[in-house]
Amino acid sequence: MGEKDTVENNCSEPVKTEALQSWERRLEDEPPKAFKAFCLFRAMGYKRSIKTCMELNGVDPKKYGSWSRYARLYRWNERAAAYDEYIAKETERELLAERVERRKRQMEMLNGFDELVAKRIKTLEPEKLDADSAMDLLERSAKLDSFITGADKEAGKAPVQGELAISFVDSFKGV
Repeated sequence: MGEKDTVENNCSEPVKTEALQSWERRLEDEPPKAFKAFCLFRAMGYKRSIKTCMELNGVDPKKYGSWSRYARLYRWNERAAAYDEYIAKETERELLAERVERRKRQMEMLNGFDELVAKRIKTLEPEKLDADSAMDLLERSAKLDSFITGADKEAGKAPVQGELAISFVDSFKGV
């Protein structure tokens, strides 16, 4: 087949296309019925087998020999494995895009929250803040900063030279 030949896609209707992958097209000498059987086999996923595929699709068990021959001649396992790899990569790409989108939404919410906090801070009267309230604001600010910058995920790591590390140890209680 040439690069822009008519092929059967999704096991039924002919379409004009460019360079389809081996799992998307009928091979040059592959009969339509063999390709249709391959499509059923391919759709089963990682735990596919000819016998199970035939059972699930109501195919007469007497055709097992033909299906096995088709599978061998037209490289069903190889083509199905390539399809599985493609699906795994696409799934990973979609998950990554969702994570990026979720992170963008979180950042928008945090920016909105940051604006609200900035307005509230302007209304604070420093002389009315006691030490506990000031420390609470400082702690919340540090947590928010860590979350935004991703430093909260690095919490278990030792401080980098030049970083300030504050530790509260039980042995200093009452000092």
